[in-house]
Amino acid sequence: MNEPNVWWHRLLWQNWPHRLSSLLVGLILLQVVFWITKEQGTWLPETVVIVELALLATFVLEHFPKLHWLIRGLIQLAILIFINVRVLVSYNVIEEMSLGSFFSSKLFLNLYQLTPYLWFSLSAWVIYLTLIWWVEVKWRVYLLMIVGILAMCIRDSFSTVYLWPQVAMTLGCGLFLLILCHFQRLRRKDPAAWSYLADYPMSIAVPVISLVSLTLAFGAIMPEVSPILTDPYTAWRNFRGQPVNFTTGKGNEVAVMAAAGDTSSGYSRSDAALGSGFEYDFTPVMTVETSHRSYWRGETRSFYSGKGWEASDGDKRAAVIGVRADAVLPGDPRAAGSPLKSIEVKQTVTLLSEEKYPVLFGAYNVQKLIDINGAKTGFDPIYWAAGQSELRFNEQRQAPYPKTYSLVSQMPIVDEEALRQSPLEPPNRAELAPYLQLPDNVPARVKQLAADITKDSANPYDKAKKIEQYLREKYPYTNKPDVSKGRSRDFVDRFLFEIKEGYCDYYSSAMAVLSRSVGLPTRWVKGYASGISAMQEEMMFSMGDESLIDPDAAGVYTVRNADAHSWVEVYFSGLGWIPFEPTSGFALPRAVPEQELTFDLSMLPDVPATPEETTVFANPGQAAGIGGIAVLLAALATFLAWKLQIVELIRERLERRRASLLKQKVIVECERLLRICRRNGYTRLEHETLREAVRRWSKQSKWLKADLEQVLSIFEKAKYSKAEITEEDWQSTSQLVEKLRSQF
Repeated sequence: MNEPNVWWHRLLWQNWPHRLSSLLVGLILLQVVFWITKEQGTWLPETVVIVELALLATFVLEHFPKLHWLIRGLIQLAILIFINVRVLVSYNVIEEMSLGSFFSSKLFLNLYQLTPYLWFSLSAWVIYLTLIWWVEVKWRVYLLMIVGILAMCIRDSFSTVYLWPQVAMTLGCGLFLLILCHFQRLRRKDPAAWSYLADYPMSIAVPVISLVSLTLAFGAIMPEVSPILTDPYTAWRNFRGQPVNFTTGKGNEVAVMAAAGDTSSGYSRSDAALGSGFEYDFTPVMTVETSHRSYWRGETRSFYSGKGWEASDGDKRAAVIGVRADAVLPGDPRAAGSPLKSIEVKQTVTLLSEEKYPVLFGAYNVQKLIDINGAKTGFDPIYWAAGQSELRFNEQRQAPYPKTYSLVSQMPIVDEEALRQSPLEPPNRAELAPYLQLPDNVPARVKQLAADITKDSANPYDKAKKIEQYLREKYPYTNKPDVSKGRSRDFVDRFLFEIKEGYCDYYSSAMAVLSRSVGLPTRWVKGYASGISAMQEEMMFSMGDESLIDPDAAGVYTVRNADAHSWVEVYFSGLGWIPFEPTSGFALPRAVPEQELTFDLSMLPDVPATPEETTVFANPGQAAGIGGIAVLLAALATFLAWKLQIVELIRERLERRRASLLKQKVIVECERLLRICRRNGYTRLEHETLREAVRRWSKQSKWLKADLEQVLSIFEKAKYSKAEITEEDWQSTSQLVEKLRSQF
C-alpha cells in the first residue's frame, strides 16, 4: 500500500541538491536578463522572450538526471529550435514553418532564418549548463557572486539603470549555493548523515530557509541609518571638484503624505501634504526630442496651507480656451509687453506608459501645439490656461491621453539687468494677491530668515537669487530626510530649522514661502526635470569629462519617474514669470542668445564615415556554418582583447587624438582650473559667465587677478575667437594653471 508513496517521494526528492542548484543558477541568470532589458535598445523584445524560455526549458530538463547527457542535450536543442520558431512567428519576424521542413533539405535554410536569435538561446543554454557545473565548488561560488554583484553595483552607480533588486537576488541565491556546497562536502565526509538528509530533505530545508528568511525580514524592518561612506560615483565626482548633478544621475522625487512612509518617485496627483521620503523608481515615463534642454513643466499651485500646496480658487476658475493645431496660444496677460527675448524650443514628446496626466508637459512657455499622435485632430479634450501657462487635459471626457505630441515653446532669456530694474512694489499687487498668500500661522522665524537673507539686496531679482543661493548652499539633498527631527506644524519651518535636509519639494516650497515673505509674487511649479540624453549617460558610464558636453544641447532625453521635480517661478512686474531652481544639485536649463553658446562642434576632431558593406550568401547552410565560426572567433577575439588590454590602448589613442587641437587643449586646461578653484572654495555660480566669476574671485583675492585674467584671455581666444591658438598659448595656460594649483 505504501509503494506509490515511496515512488512519488523518490520522484520528487531524488538528487534534490542538483535540482536546487539548477534553480538557483537559473535565477541568477534571470537577473542578468532583467539587467539587459533595463538597458534600452540592447535586446529586442523577442530576444528577451527567447532567452527566458531557453533558461526555463534547460531548468525543466535538468530535473531528469537519469537521461543520458547526450539524449538530454539533443532534446534541449530541439526544444530551443521550437521556442525560436514559435516566438519569431508570433512576433511576425518569420513566416510559419512546418515540422517536416526540419527533416528535409530546408533544414539549413530554416536555421539561417532563425539567426541571430538562435545564437542567443544556444549561448544561454551553454552558459546555464556551464554555471551548474561551476557552482559545485565553494570558491567558484564566491567568485561568481563577487563578479556578478560588483558588475551590477558599478553599472547601477554610474548610470540611471536601477539594479539593486537584481543585486539582492544574486546575493541570496549565492548564499543558498554556498549552503549546498557545504552539504556536498558533508556527503563526501559523512555518507550516513547525507543518506538521511537525501531521504528527508525537509528536516534541514525548513530550518535553513526559515533562518535566512528571518534574517532578511529583520533586515528589512530595521530602522535605516545614513551611510558613513558615500557611493563610488559621488566620491569620484567630489574628488575631481565637481558637484553631483542629480538630473543626470538618478533623478528626483514625488510629493507624499508625511505620515504615509516612503513611496516611489513619480509625478504626484496630490500635493496637499508634503514630506516623508521616497524610493527611486527609474521606470521610463517619456522621451522628449527637443532642440534645447528644458524642464518639462506640468502644473502650478498658488495656495500654501502650511502642509503643502493646493489649487487656489483663482486656479480652479481660471479662464481656459480650446486648442487648435498650429494656432498661437495667447500669453499670460500679466506678462504682456515684456521686453525679454526668448528662444524657440521645438519638442516631440512620446509617452512610454499608459498613465493619464491632467496636463501635457512641455518647456516653458508653450506657444502652440503642433499635432497629437501625428495628426492635426484630437484636440477636443485639451484646453489652454494662459494665466497658469498650462496645457490642461480634460480626463472626464474619457478621451485617450496622447501617446505622442509635438509643440513649440518660447523659452525666456534671463536678462539680469532688465530684471534688476523691475520695481519692488508691483503696480498690480491686488491682482497678484494669490501669489503672495501665506498662512496666518507661519512662524515669525521664517519671515525673519527671509529678511536676513535679502537685507543687502536692493531689487526683486537679487532678492530671489539670494534666497535661491542660500537654499542651494545651506541644505543637503536627500531622498530620505530624517523627519523625526521635525516638531513644527509648518512644513517649511520644519525644513529650514529642524530637519535641515530634503528633496525638491522641501527646497521649492521653502523658496516660495521665503520669497512671498519679502513681497515677491511666487508660484510653485511641478513637472519633470530634463532627464538624460544618450550622450550624457555614455559619458557618465565611461567616467569622461562631462564639462565638454553642452548641458543644454538638443537631443532625445529619456525622462523617468525618478525625474519628477518641483521648482518655483517668481513674477517681475512688466517682465513676467521667471523660473528659479533652489534645489541643491540641480541645474536649471539656461536659454542664451545664439552668439553666446559656448559649445563649438568644430572643435571636435572629424571622424571619417565608414561605408557599410553587405555580403550575400547564396547557400543558407554555408551562412549558418560561417555564423557559428564567426561567434567562436568573436569570443576568442574578445578574450585576447581583454587579456592584451587592447581596448584600453585604443581608448588612450582616441583621447590623445581628441586633444590634438590646441584650442581644445586650452579649454581642457581651463576646465581643470575651474575644478581646482571649486575644491578651494572659489565656486562659479550657475548664472555666471567665466569672466564674471574671474572678476568676483579677483575682488575676493587680489593676488589671483593677474594670473586669472591671463588664463581668461587665452580661454576666450580659444573658445570664441577665430584666431589660431599657438603652442606658446597652450604652454602658457598649462603653466599658469599649475602655478595657481600650487599656490592654493
